[in-house]
Amino acid sequence: MENIRSYLVSVVAVCMITVAADVLIQKSALKKIARLIGGILVLLTAIRPLLSVDMKTVGAYLETFSANAQFDTDEIERTQQGLMRRQVKQSAEAYIENEAKSLGGTLQAEVTLSDGEYPVPVGVVLTGTMTAEQVQTVSAVIETALGISADRQEWRLYG
Repeated sequence: MENIRSYLVSVVAVCMITVAADVLIQKSALKKIARLIGGILVLLTAIRPLLSVDMKTVGAYLETFSANAQFDTDEIERTQQGLMRRQVKQSAEAYIENEAKSLGGTLQAEVTLSDGEYPVPVGVVLTGTMTAEQVQTVSAVIETALGISADRQEWRLYG
């Protein structure tokens, strides 16, 4: 912290001296030279910490950072697969439940997915209250829209 304070004080001091010299010098030719010299002094003062950087230390830091920044691609893939599975499952269940609701029934769907790279609905357990006509309509929608055949649809109806 002391080094930072010292650095800032030196930059401010050089800037103040440069401004004072600019104000005190009246002749335009001399004033241009004073401004050039002042600008060079401010620049050198500002970049002085960069000139004292130990490149071995910087290299070691970058190597450590690089080693710590390695990504576990398998973990990323598992996470992505899990998110995709959850999204497909939730979307399919919501679709079925909304279809039943639009027909006047109440239904809770529990979709099972394939184990492949791209999860696809392969079965469903349906619990709720619906008429026989509503069941027929929803079953056809499930088969057509989601590709789940009637024999992979398990109905548990109450009332």
